[in-house]
Amino acid sequence: MNNQPFTPLNEQILSLSKLAGQIRTSLQTVRANLAPDTLDRLSHLESTLYALSGQVTAVEEERSKLLALAGVTQAVNSSLELDEVLRLVMDTIVQLTEAERGFLMLRDSQGSMVMRIARNWEQESINPNEFAISRTVIQRVLTTGGPVMTTNAQEDPRFGGQESIVAYNLRSILCVPLKVKTELIGVIYADNRIRAGIFTEAERDLLTVFANQAAIAIENARLFASVRHSLAEVTELKNLMDNVFSSIVSGVLTADIQDQITLCNRAAEAILGQNTSDLVGRRLEEAV
Repeated sequence: MNNQPFTPLNEQILSLSKLAGQIRTSLQTVRANLAPDTLDRLSHLESTLYALSGQVTAVEEERSKLLALAGVTQAVNSSLELDEVLRLVMDTIVQLTEAERGFLMLRDSQGSMVMRIARNWEQESINPNEFAISRTVIQRVLTTGGPVMTTNAQEDPRFGGQESIVAYNLRSILCVPLKVKTELIGVIYADNRIRAGIFTEAERDLLTVFANQAAIAIENARLFASVRHSLAEVTELKNLMDNVFSSIVSGVLTADIQDQITLCNRAAEAILGQNTSDLVGRRLEEAV
């Protein structure tokens, strides 16, 4: 069994490129004895292998991000706890895009965008006092419904003159919509105030795909929270009605449209000399 460590494909190709360069250099002294285009072919092979190594590296990085995205998407979709879903979404985005900070905003019941979570590259929550973001970029996403990316907001003619861009020294910005079908429910905003050019079209497309999946998970979690809240209200109301019903000093019976008893209070039990279990389900005329 071969126990040699595995060498990544891009490193193998890069080694071949270096080998071609070494051979070309060593043949310089005997170039007169070689075919006229031998050294040129070796030089072309060296540069081709070097470029191929870079392409393989890019493909491997993209594959790694897609695998990480698939794993987190599965985790996000398996949770119905909204706060947990939001945290997973933001930590994943900051990690995959190498952003400095990530923010997620959702529409509230009045239609306004409200900040729901903000995380940094250390996977820590950001203090509300540090919510220094470009509202212009966010508004453009809300208006167009499409993603916005800038490699250097300070020099971008679309945003360079905006007060927030200048005041907060914003550089790399990536903002994508959160959509459920055709409804825009929020935005995801990531930036880096130090480095320019960290976001590419690949990150933009990757984040857009992830945002589509995250939006569904967020909406499911919100619906679940709403249903749970409604059930809690119904339970509380039922308990209140039960307490009121049982405290009435007069005997009370309730019946359905077939005149079958559905409820009775303690006073009715005492008056009729029967338990609730004996009365419920019987016809009124039989019980009274």
